[in-house]
Amino acid sequence: MDSVAATVNQILDDIRDHGLAKALEYTARYDGISLSPEEVLWDVGAEPPAKVPAAQKDAMDFAARQIRQFHESTQPVSVRVEQAPGLTLTERMVPLDRVGIYVPNGQYPLISSLFMTAIPAQVAGVRDLAVAIAPKALGKTDPLWIYALQSLGINTVLRLGGAQAIAALGYGFEGFQGVDLIAGPGNQYVAEAKQELFRRKVAGIDVVAGPSEVLVIASAGAPAEVVAMDLLAQAEHAADAHAYLVSWDQDLMGQVEQYVTAAREKTSAPLGPTEWVLVSSPEQAVAFANRTAPEHLGLIGREAEALAPQIRTAGALFVGWLAGQALGDYVAGPSHVLPTGGTGRFLPGLSTRTFTRRMSVIEAREDLPDEFLAAGQVLAALEGLQFHERSLQCRQQQRTAARQVPS
Repeated sequence: MDSVAATVNQILDDIRDHGLAKALEYTARYDGISLSPEEVLWDVGAEPPAKVPAAQKDAMDFAARQIRQFHESTQPVSVRVEQAPGLTLTERMVPLDRVGIYVPNGQYPLISSLFMTAIPAQVAGVRDLAVAIAPKALGKTDPLWIYALQSLGINTVLRLGGAQAIAALGYGFEGFQGVDLIAGPGNQYVAEAKQELFRRKVAGIDVVAGPSEVLVIASAGAPAEVVAMDLLAQAEHAADAHAYLVSWDQDLMGQVEQYVTAAREKTSAPLGPTEWVLVSSPEQAVAFANRTAPEHLGLIGREAEALAPQIRTAGALFVGWLAGQALGDYVAGPSHVLPTGGTGRFLPGLSTRTFTRRMSVIEAREDLPDEFLAAGQVLAALEGLQFHERSLQCRQQQRTAARQVPS
């Protein structure tokens, strides 16, 4: 077991066995903040309305509207099918009862991550939503968080971060019931804690979010500076973020590299690496992109944009020079919580579907055709499951007998 997994397992075990006291010990150790048990659960609704600059308020309100509108338009609905006379089938979409949202709170308040997770959950119909946000200095609660949380109507906030927050969300503690699913991005300890709680069958999770990724396919005519900024926008997430530029235009690639190099020389912030992938054709670019399955995939330039129908595996696809990943991160509408590390080949990004369960409902009435009971018996017999066969057989016999009773 690697060091991250070992550390996370210890944290989960301690909080499972000893509750909030252990969560507070880890908060003091890793966040450098000592909280009393009474300070962990924060009733944001009881706070006076926050005063934030008008431009920030307007931007947050705008983003929330766009996100809500998109998810309301794409929310899955229940479907009822009359399969045969006497047989009605329903695919019922049931919202989860209780969900925990994890929101990173490091150097900057990631308000967008709150919006991109909590709003889809609300639209899906989640009844009870709790948010975990790592605490900062006592007595200095950020008005931006207060405004964002109050604007969404979220009152229950755990002032915990890291793996200890995930453990508390999953196992619960005195005065706080554990949740059914935990969503939201975080560092490697958060990601490991989510996966381990899922393995332990404590709580469901959304996606396994690893280091951020972007792959841009650019063709002649693409503005080199715009392409470079898309690469750098993901590289600035962390030193382990990864950016790819894929093109069959060597001159364009050289221009983009100049912008990236100049930008790197002017910043002291840690930036993830950029990989330069020169291909011989658009077809090779598509093949590389689908094999890589990046979190974000941009298509810039007329030839590149025409490839959109052939892209199958990206977490999110951005078509056109105005459709930068930052647009998707903040205000476009779809959630920016996306699969990474190639898992886009089989996993979707976060949406209202993340917060609903599909439940089948089978209704059989007296006019159910005999073929259903008869075919089921044959299949049960060939599988050697005698009580499955008898279950159907006795139903058929009783119905046959009822039909023979004189009216």
